[in-house]
Amino acid sequence: MPYLRSLLLTALCATSLTAQSWIKIDSVFSPFGVTAENFSTPEYCDLDGDGDLDLIVGSTGNRIEYFKNIGNKTSPVFRKDTTMFSFIYENGYQFTNSNYPALADLDNDNDYDLIIGGFTGLHLYWNLGDSTTVDWLRDSTFFDGVNSQIGSDAEPAFADLDGDGDLDLVCGIGESLLGGPTPGIFLAFRNVGNPASPLYAADNTLIIGIPDVGLNAYPAFYDLDNDGDQDLVIGRDLQSLLVYKNTGTAAVPAWTSTNGLVSPVEVTTYWKNPVLSDLDGDGDPDLTYGTSDGTIKYYRNIGTASSPTFQVYTAFFQMIRTDGNAANVSIADFDKDKDLDFISGDWLGGIQYFRNDGDSIHPNFIRTTSSFTSLDAGSYSTPVFVDIDKDGDQDIVSGELLGTLRLWINNNGTFAANTTMFAGIDCGYRSAPAFTDIDNDGDLDMLLGSEESAQLKFYKNNGANVFTPNDTLLAGISGTYVAYPTFIDLDKDGDMDLAVGGGFGDLFYYENTGTKTTPVWTRNDARMYPVEVRQGAAAGFADFDGDGRSDMIIGQYNGNFSFYKNAAPASVRHHAAAAPGQFLLEQNYPNPFNPSTAIRFTLGADGEASLTVYDLLGRSVATLVNGHYSAGSYDIQWNASGLPSGLYLYRLQSGSQSITKRMLLLK
Repeated sequence: MPYLRSLLLTALCATSLTAQSWIKIDSVFSPFGVTAENFSTPEYCDLDGDGDLDLIVGSTGNRIEYFKNIGNKTSPVFRKDTTMFSFIYENGYQFTNSNYPALADLDNDNDYDLIIGGFTGLHLYWNLGDSTTVDWLRDSTFFDGVNSQIGSDAEPAFADLDGDGDLDLVCGIGESLLGGPTPGIFLAFRNVGNPASPLYAADNTLIIGIPDVGLNAYPAFYDLDNDGDQDLVIGRDLQSLLVYKNTGTAAVPAWTSTNGLVSPVEVTTYWKNPVLSDLDGDGDPDLTYGTSDGTIKYYRNIGTASSPTFQVYTAFFQMIRTDGNAANVSIADFDKDKDLDFISGDWLGGIQYFRNDGDSIHPNFIRTTSSFTSLDAGSYSTPVFVDIDKDGDQDIVSGELLGTLRLWINNNGTFAANTTMFAGIDCGYRSAPAFTDIDNDGDLDMLLGSEESAQLKFYKNNGANVFTPNDTLLAGISGTYVAYPTFIDLDKDGDMDLAVGGGFGDLFYYENTGTKTTPVWTRNDARMYPVEVRQGAAAGFADFDGDGRSDMIIGQYNGNFSFYKNAAPASVRHHAAAAPGQFLLEQNYPNPFNPSTAIRFTLGADGEASLTVYDLLGRSVATLVNGHYSAGSYDIQWNASGLPSGLYLYRLQSGSQSITKRMLLLK
């Protein structure tokens, strides 16, 4: 996987409030371009009318997400688009859902309307636009009659089950923690209106023969055998999918269990939410389903439209994440191949290793086994790399649920437990260590995060790895619920700053405005803007792309990782002097971009220089640099939010020298 490959790049807008600016790059940990929260619920629909299937994903997060297919109908490539559903959530989340999206043309006007099921029933958004441009209008009363019957966790599925040309409704009933029908059953509602004016009335004769399938029920309709009527695939809170073939007619369905129709499908994920659609454009239905940990599984149909055979296809929906929840990050060149790897803990006490198979400027993370994956770090493990014995290799110290610390000494790749060094240290619950030489005396001191903010502790090292509490080092630092601390010299002033993630997704930043020997902590959370994490933010910092700035990986409670590139500020930033005569213009990064990108250029001599952006008609659209500059390298960030998508040229000129390159703005 080439780093940030252009067709898999998603870059979110990064507004420069301070000297720091972060651009989220989803493709680092989601090479296919799709990210998901826990209990993912995929749905396909051609919302932009370009002939291929876009992806909508529900979850236990706050909102459904839209991923535009920028590939084609046979080779999909997805890019997150946060504007598609921004209207729905612009006033907050009180009267919204995010769990179970469904797209259906309920009013027969040749565009797709949106229905979202969840803990507040079914919500309807009419599409007042057309087949290529959406315009959502919430209808707060349309499903009142249905909602009074389906409880607080129902998933909708629409299909013409009685052959009258309009869409009927079947709701699978989930856990209904806020009250409702028995989980695992189905409720049917016949459309007694017409194709242009639907009206739903309860009628379970449409689902005779479909039993209670256990805790939770998630229906998906498709004509699997190509006989002209709708068959039913059922996901549930178990490891297997169920299939009921329609052995009746298109007007009078009769349901017969035919479970072999979707075999073989893995049976390790206990929660499956299916959708059937022709994702690869070969004329037959493929199978996709979401899982409890957010991973999306895809099975390509290698059979036919009337006799499907599903085969797992891992090239789609790749997600590099932990096996369980409670991800965190510690970064080091563990395998000594001159690039940066990282480890993460999880809620079951594992230590998971993510090896960098790329290089020092093109990371490519692969989760793999290692000599420490068998180490038992305790529930909610928080392992960190640290050379505690100063022998040149990475030892591991890990916090855990009960608040103690565990240490393993690395002896040429073999780890041996050391139970004495941290034997007297206990923060109560959820210990999370971070190490740095905070007083510049040549040894590693420790800040220990914990579940309770009052239990946050600094431990000073006496030089012989004896750690003694020192509360004076905490002055100016406020604890947070489930604190994940990490040290980084983010402002490049030679002393260590501090970032502290929190259990609620907070990310606090404390700048060291003191010295290398006497820290003074000044809180400046704007340094972390616009980084957002829903729950359990645990950050690690390192320069992954060789530009001299520390990028960020954030582990999240749901097991996912997010990558944030440290972009240059909106003003020109001067680096070291260049070699005499050197004149360089580098490719912008990221590329494609939306809407911000960074450009680096180098001048080998003092002189006048200009950096100008042109459209393809040769018109100047932005002047980024124009003036006298000393020899050296410069970084500049350009925000193109006011320009349309398209190809642009950028040209560096100094004296008689000029270089022109191309970049792609893709909104």
